[in-house]
Amino acid sequence: MLNTSSPFVRIQGALDAGDLEYLKAACKRHLSREGIPCYVLIDHLESPTCVKIKACVERLMGRPVYYLNDFYMYTDESFRTDWHMDTELFTFASAVNAWILLSPDCVADPLVFVNGVNDSPDRIFHSARIEGDECLFGDHHSGRTLLLPLATLRAEQIHTPRIDVGDILVLNPQRFHRTNSQTPKHSIAIKFVMKGPDGFASADQVDPFLWPEVGLFNTLLQDAEPWERFIDGVRRMLRTEQGRKELSAGFYPQKFELYRNKVMSL
Repeated sequence: MLNTSSPFVRIQGALDAGDLEYLKAACKRHLSREGIPCYVLIDHLESPTCVKIKACVERLMGRPVYYLNDFYMYTDESFRTDWHMDTELFTFASAVNAWILLSPDCVADPLVFVNGVNDSPDRIFHSARIEGDECLFGDHHSGRTLLLPLATLRAEQIHTPRIDVGDILVLNPQRFHRTNSQTPKHSIAIKFVMKGPDGFASADQVDPFLWPEVGLFNTLLQDAEPWERFIDGVRRMLRTEQGRKELSAGFYPQKFELYRNKVMSL
């Protein structure tokens, strides 16, 4: 079971060779047609591979999960994500990510997590900013901050195990994490949300002035019963240039050309 104090769980051997080939082909096809690395699977949620991934996550979580989005990513020593939490938690009551390695066959310690931050309700922050040799965490509700030396973060960070193709690394996206391994790798991450006591929306949201997707998702949440209506709303937005721009804004747009080039090597 994944919870606030447990940043990840590895599900070993969940996917077979056919599943991996399906995901690789989907990424290639999507980036060649759409030019954005997210929502690769939005029109294929009933495929056997997507159904299998969702079922694995639901068994782990012990509750229903609902597809929110996905994204393909290529990382190497020239591009690694820095400390961040995923912004779906600025809108939704609860969320979980399924990180899947597509290539190479295995990667040692692909992600690391900050220890001692966002692991309990009284230690929740929304942002992390590097300032010299320190990292400043910020709470956008209260203005509270926490300054930690980068050396401390590195010494105490929580490491992931070796991940093989076919594994699913299930992540708590509220925990601050970053890409760790310098090994060149292709992956796809699928984001799921879960209902809270009062529905999908968080009662403790960040102001959409700071993150416009909060307002966007809340608009779509007005017609989210059943959840397929929310996804249909996303599909409608993706049919427009403005919608694609807004919905892909959080996925490192400066790297989209790199992704389009690299995905063809899968």
